[in-house]
Amino acid sequence: MLQSRPALTAAGRAERASGRVCLQRPRFARGFASAITKKHRLGVKLTSAAVEVATGNSRGELPTSSTPVTSANPAESPAANGKYQWHSQWYPIGKVEDLDPRRPQAVHLLGIPLALWKDAQGQWQAVEDKCPHRLAPLSEGRVEKDGTLQCAYHGWQFNGRGACTHIPQLRNDEKAQQVACASRRSCVRAYPTQVAHGLLWVLPDSSAAGWEKAATPPSTAQLLGSVNDDGADPDVGWYVRDMPLRFDTLVENLADPSHVPFAHHGVQGRRSQEKGTKLTLQEMGPGGFKTPFNMTGADMAVSFTAPSIVRYQPASSNTPFLILLAVPTRPGWSRIYHGLLNSGRKPTSFFFKILSAIRKIKWADHAFLRHPILDGDTYMLHVQERLLLDKDNDWKGSYYMPAPADGAVVATRRWFDEHGGAVPTCELGTAMPPQLSKRDAIERYHQHTKHCKVCSQALRNVETATWLAAAAGVLAALVLVARAVAGLPLLAGESGMAALAGAVCGGLVAVLRALREKFIFVDYVHQDKN
Repeated sequence: MLQSRPALTAAGRAERASGRVCLQRPRFARGFASAITKKHRLGVKLTSAAVEVATGNSRGELPTSSTPVTSANPAESPAANGKYQWHSQWYPIGKVEDLDPRRPQAVHLLGIPLALWKDAQGQWQAVEDKCPHRLAPLSEGRVEKDGTLQCAYHGWQFNGRGACTHIPQLRNDEKAQQVACASRRSCVRAYPTQVAHGLLWVLPDSSAAGWEKAATPPSTAQLLGSVNDDGADPDVGWYVRDMPLRFDTLVENLADPSHVPFAHHGVQGRRSQEKGTKLTLQEMGPGGFKTPFNMTGADMAVSFTAPSIVRYQPASSNTPFLILLAVPTRPGWSRIYHGLLNSGRKPTSFFFKILSAIRKIKWADHAFLRHPILDGDTYMLHVQERLLLDKDNDWKGSYYMPAPADGAVVATRRWFDEHGGAVPTCELGTAMPPQLSKRDAIERYHQHTKHCKVCSQALRNVETATWLAAAAGVLAALVLVARAVAGLPLLAGESGMAALAGAVCGGLVAVLRALREKFIFVDYVHQDKN
């Protein structure tokens, strides 16, 4: 369940006054309040190539139901001054089981580089990955026995609130040590954390107000949008992967059901299922939007709850069967958390029984089921977003969307224009990394395997098995050579067994080498998906 740090008490305030606790204002990305120009607001005058959706008009409008337009999260208003407060929300930054408690590790959130570590009390800590001494990355440091994070460059140590607790270079001058550690300049920005749903969450607000908010963290149900009635942690089975996509591109894609039969043909759905998807905007507000749709004869709904949640669920139910979390990490990159809820129904067909068995083996689930889903459209999206950026991100003038099925895309872009404002990693003028090749855009090792505990272990096992099989094959070949040199008959039973062992080992090496590629890179060719 939830783990968070306690509120700042009177003793804590005294500690802060002595320089042991650092509470600083959040480092908002540049131009947060003014990055959206008139050109990108909904009031823009559209060109002849403007969006035509649902009703055939060119205003980027959606057909609406009789349901009043409300916030997707009416219990809390996440907007201030008309724009979404991106730094005031909780974001998942990793699966707890994949985080190494023995050493610090580097992650990114909203363009902020973070160093994570687990302290002596078993609490996860997060600070900006930048030592105030000489700006060295703290994630390259080490965790000391007292639970502090030590910078590997000169040995400065920091606690979970970002305060410097020790400077080795002042070890023989206690007064200078106290003065330096009490200085705000020796502090590093620290951010609240909590653990819920098997994920580590960070609130990217290092101010006093941020820490006060973290003292009463949201419930598990609030974090994932009430995935069940009792608020208990669901069996989600998280799969995590870094994506070479902007945050707005990723959300637009995840909330678009009409691409699934084509981009994921044979993996999720089939092309023949598309018979004219009907999609209607039901809710739109500061907290997100909801769009019911019907694609395969079943009434469904896809919703976006800011800042991260995309849910697919039956239109008549509040329980989703698919939860997707999109998290902005750094310019040009996002992280996706793919969760499949256990519906409680036992698989009936032979095909679904096989799928159910594969999902119980996590590395096989990731390699054979989850990876192919994202491989199907990531490169297309990577290229698409750069073409859109070349048009100043003018989606209305660049996209031509005459079908009601495109309504979820319009809803996504409208939400960002009307409510989202400038996402810190997607602000106008933010430098984008170079466009990647297809291989680099959908490679699996750095995007997933390297950071996934079960997949990295499976890869090591496969490589070890490959070497053992190769060694056994060489040994079998040496036996044959020795028998030939000794003049022994090669058609004898012993020679036949050695030859058979060599052939089996050779085949096993080929299979293991192919399996190894499942953790590294597998090309996705749509022409071959029949």
